[in-house]
Amino acid sequence: MYSKDPESVSLGKIKELFHHFSMGFHLCIDDGELYRELTENEVQYRSLFNSLGYNLSQGTQGVYYFEPDKERTSVNRLSKKFTLFMAILYDFLADQGKDPISAITEEYFQVKDLPHLKQDQYRKILEKVNITRESDLLKLVQRLQKYGFLEFRDNYLILFKKSVSRFTTLFAEFKEPLKTHTFEAGENNGD
Repeated sequence: MYSKDPESVSLGKIKELFHHFSMGFHLCIDDGELYRELTENEVQYRSLFNSLGYNLSQGTQGVYYFEPDKERTSVNRLSKKFTLFMAILYDFLADQGKDPISAITEEYFQVKDLPHLKQDQYRKILEKVNITRESDLLKLVQRLQKYGFLEFRDNYLILFKKSVSRFTTLFAEFKEPLKTHTFEAGENNGD
């Protein structure tokens, strides 16, 4: 008889999953077989990772990742760059009258067409984190791919994966766009 306890299940992808998660990868349904393996044996993988001192977290929309240790958590430069990149794209799409969450997860983008370095307000923001050229932007996009947030198709065609919900869920909570505003005295800012 087949049993789903940790002792009797062969966790065939343990090495691959552990490697991905320990490198900061975010696994989602777009990751196919690896995702299926995890979800079918989630209890066993979670138990194993916990015994090794790692907390497997399931975020929004079925996104899995290792939760950082609360005592050692700090926002590193790469996380800031990821957040700025996604916030700029979210803001740009909202300004175009699109639903940014749907557009990010359903449309394709090309690096050369991204608004990040084409519009002054976005370029100034990215300069603060040393992204000044298209090659810098491409490196950041490649890092987003490495961490499981997107995949490249053909010639620099970007398709964002469901794992970007880690960002879009946060941005959806804010009412004001990313752009910097100067509020005049007496202006009602919604507070």
